Amino acid sequence: MICDRDEKPPEILRPRRIKSRTAAAIINSNGAYNFAPLNTPRRASRTLQSAKRAMQTVGRKARFLIVYYGTDGGGGWQPLRVPLRTVTTLDRFALVKPTTGGHQMRMLQVPELKKAMGLPQSFKFKHGPRRDQIKMLGNGVCPAVMRTIVTALIRNGGR
Repeated sequence: MICDRDEKPPEILRPRRIKSRTAAAIINSNGAYNFAPLNTPRRASRTLQSAKRAMQTVGRKARFLIVYYGTDGGGGWQPLRVPLRTVTTLDRFALVKPTTGGHQMRMLQVPELKKAMGLPQSFKFKHGPRRDQIKMLGNGVCPAVMRTIVTALIRNGGR
């Protein structure tokens, strides 16, 4: 939302060409992050239900994301072939992958979430634990969106 006390702000036009990444494109698959078993006695039943719905749709051999904190009717999961949903201030996305020993899962990490938002690899958080960094990302605005807004404001004479 853009507001101006003196006059109506300029119309913000959607960019002609939007470069979107699929969730699969932001996943770090080099083994840098640890996975844990999906099926454990302590795992929340809603998480297991989301995983079951995903496997019924994409099959037991496909990777997918469990999505926490959402009421969008997506069933608590999303495929990797579409862009990542909104990055929030909470840990929201868990990657699930099949293995010979059963399904494994891990939360997406800060570098992956930065990539999903379109931040350059060179962007670094100077301080704060992982939880605080995720909170900052969730309160952030994707650079491409901000660029579009600032360009429209400049085009309108800087008002």
